[in-house]
Amino acid sequence: MKGSIVLIAAALVVVPAVRASANNCEADRCIFDQAVNAKCHCDGAKNHGQYVSCVAHVTKALAACGMPNNCKGKVTRCAARSTCGKTGFDTCTPTCNIDPSTKMGTCADNPAMTCTSNLDCGACHTRRSGTCPSGTSPGSGSCCRTCPTPSCTTVPAPSGCPCTSNSDCTSANCCQALGVCGPVPGS
Repeated sequence: MKGSIVLIAAALVVVPAVRASANNCEADRCIFDQAVNAKCHCDGAKNHGQYVSCVAHVTKALAACGMPNNCKGKVTRCAARSTCGKTGFDTCTPTCNIDPSTKMGTCADNPAMTCTSNLDCGACHTRRSGTCPSGTSPGSGSCCRTCPTPSCTTVPAPSGCPCTSNSDCTSANCCQALGVCGPVPGS
């Protein structure tokens, strides 16, 4: 009986920690978003495979700047779920229609489903231009959330900002090869 209670208590501690680390991957993806975009140009990619490969290589290098290994796949998946290097393709994002008077929303493709943002209405996907289903909005780039641009006007600068030396960064960790401030590895 005591063993079961200990096991359940341990599970209650571990499950939230696992969820928290998954959420941190989104934050880490956004920290390094500028470095990825500086090295791998969505608009200039010759083809989709070249773009995804570039992102995978940059992401591997960013591990030395503090990107957790368990988050590298998320960054690469964002590249794979994009229109970068794919001529004639759109991202198809499910649309949440918000009523301005009530501030309540319903999904365009399923009016019975309530929503507060497009993310509540389903997953974004890529399709040939002009073939996005009803209830979705065509776009370009990645299906992943747009990251806020860090304010890089202060010195030292926060993670995600360009740098030339460690003293340029608040974290005191500048990845020289990529020229971006990163969190201190292992923190």
